[in-house]
This record gives sequence, C-alpha cells and structure tokens, in this order.
Amino acid sequence: MAVLPPRASRSLKSLNALCGLGLHPEVLVPAFLEALHALVPSSRNLFDWTDEQGRLVRYFIEGPIDTQIAQLYFDEFHNRHETEVMPAFGSLSRSPAGIRSADELDHAGFYASALYNEIWRPQGLRTRLEAVVRTADGRLLGSLVLYRGPGERRFSSLDERHLANALPAFAAGLAAAGVAMANERHLPGREPPQTLLLTLDGEVCHASAGAERLLLMAAGGASRDRLSRPLLQLGEPMVPMLLLRLRERAATLATPEGRAVAALAPPPSIMHETPAGQFVARGELLRSAQLGAEPLAQLTLQRLEPHRVALDRALRALPISPGQLVVCRGLYAGMTHSEIGHRLSVAPATVVDHARKAYRALGIGSQAALRELVNTCVGVA
Repeated sequence: MAVLPPRASRSLKSLNALCGLGLHPEVLVPAFLEALHALVPSSRNLFDWTDEQGRLVRYFIEGPIDTQIAQLYFDEFHNRHETEVMPAFGSLSRSPAGIRSADELDHAGFYASALYNEIWRPQGLRTRLEAVVRTADGRLLGSLVLYRGPGERRFSSLDERHLANALPAFAAGLAAAGVAMANERHLPGREPPQTLLLTLDGEVCHASAGAERLLLMAAGGASRDRLSRPLLQLGEPMVPMLLLRLRERAATLATPEGRAVAALAPPPSIMHETPAGQFVARGELLRSAQLGAEPLAQLTLQRLEPHRVALDRALRALPISPGQLVVCRGLYAGMTHSEIGHRLSVAPATVVDHARKAYRALGIGSQAALRELVNTCVGVA
C-alpha cells in the first residue's frame, strides 16, 4: 500500500476503528458513509445490500429519498434501461471486489441517456465512484457508491485509491454482523428530527423532507417492496399507535373536566427499537384557529444511535493523532495505561507519551477531564 498523506492516513485509521466497534450492519452503514466524507469528499453516499447472486435487497442513501424517482428506477431502469449506458446491477455477481472508476460513465452517451436525465439529474447527481464490497473469502455483500453533483470536481485516481484502502475494514465490519449491547445507551444522532402532519384519521397532510427516509429505516431499509407502501404502513407500529392516543386525547379535551386532566399529561410518545437504532415518535395535537375545525396530529420522529457511534464521532473530531485517538478511547473507557498498552501490544511508556501529547493538544490535564470533554462533545450530561 502506498504511503498516504497525513490527513488521509488519519481518516483511514478512523474508518478502520469505526468498522472494528462491533456495530450491527444497519448501524455501521450510516456511520461509515458519514465518516467516509473525510477520506473521499462527496455530496451523497449510498450502500446497496445484495444477496450473493447480486440481487438488490435494500439500500441506504444519505439525505431525503424521492420515492417517485426510486419507484421509476425499479420499474423502468433496474437491470433494464440502465444497461443501455452502464453494466446491469446484476453484473455485481460477476464483479471482483474493488473500484469501478467514475471514468466508465464520463461520456456524452451517459449524459444524454434516460438514466441520467430521469434518475440522476433530478436528484442532483452528476458522477459516481462505485466499489464492489466482498468478504475476504469472496462473498458478495453489496455496492458502495459515492456521488458528486454538477459543478463538483470529478473523482480522481487518488480518490479511487483512498476508497479501495477503506474497503477491507468495511467488508470485515459488515461480515462480522455485530449485535446491540445489552442496556447500551442511545443518543440522538446527527440526523435532525423529522415531522409529519396528519389528520386524526391518518391522512398525511405534510411531511418534512427526511420523514420518509426515517420511516424506511425504522421499517428495515429502503427496498422495492417498502417503497411502494403507503407512508403510514412504514410507520407501523409507531404512527398508528400515536394517532390512537391522540384521538383519545382529543376526545378528553372535548369536556372541561378532560381539559384539566389532559393539561397535566405529557404528550404521548412511543419508542420502536430495530437493528438500525431506536426510533422515537412524539405526538402533539394542533388545534385549528377556525372554529369547529378538527385538530391535526403533529408527529416528530427521531432516530437514536448507540453511544459507541456518537463516542467514535466525538473522538474523531478531536485535534489529535490516530495513535492518540486510540489511547484516548481506552482512557475514556476507564482503562489504565498498562491495560491499553497490553491491548495495543505497545509499551506502557508509549501509551503515556500518547496521553501526554493528547492532553496538551486538548488543553486538559487528566483522564477525568478527558471524559468530561468527550461527554460534552457527545451530549452526555
């Protein structure tokens, strides 16, 4: 492997550490795609889960999902019209692990194609770098795709090398199929809360841009089948249960006695846990300013991620070297210098040196101060 520039080396080591946290794949994929921007900048990242025959199972993409475009892709282009300008998706089953260069699609025919103008262009996508992800023994796991939009620079051969360097750890992390830790703390992720506005009968009036993607994650990921379902079906069991409670609350508010009782009760909320994290939905009644009009239900949705993910993100943001980061992770966990040295197979004196330099860079002086600083970054009181 060629020697990487310091910044790229740090980003790669951070990605490798993230992939070694033992996260469930549904949690690892969003966290990895987010962290990957530091190694290979892009506008949006995507991962397609496939079976071993190269058939698409589901996918995760950063940012809002346009379900109409997604349905059009599955109905008209997936392994069909896309083959006019690029290899069919099913060709992944025969593709070796590694990079598919952006140069493959950098030609006039692609930019004049229906695939580009009906699927890519409306989503602000211009060029892509793709990686076929396989386990060490060759089992196909899926396709990792990085996109850049109009006006952004093309992916270079250096970008290809950086992405290739990140693939082995990512594949190993996916194949390990980590599980959730018992009683693991969950914290709000970086994704902002999303909002749905509905009638009490369940008719969707409005939805924020990311609401559907969040509901798809809670339902098990974006797949052809799930994309064709009504929005409320994706929200099961959270949305129907909240609507029921809000209807009961509306009936209670209809009498003076009920209004007095309801004023003391907090708005209803429901937590739904899946391999992708914990999903919390909170409901609120919105009374109409027009006399006699029915109230509306406002639902706020939020995904909570494992503390391990939030902690790793906070540590990666610190102005310290990769070696210092690894030591700080151990110190945060309460390990001694000797225990960290044993785990890393280095002398305790090396650990002490890393810790001293990290403390100096962070303007702190103790293990307790490190925990306080990182907890503040993570958002833990």
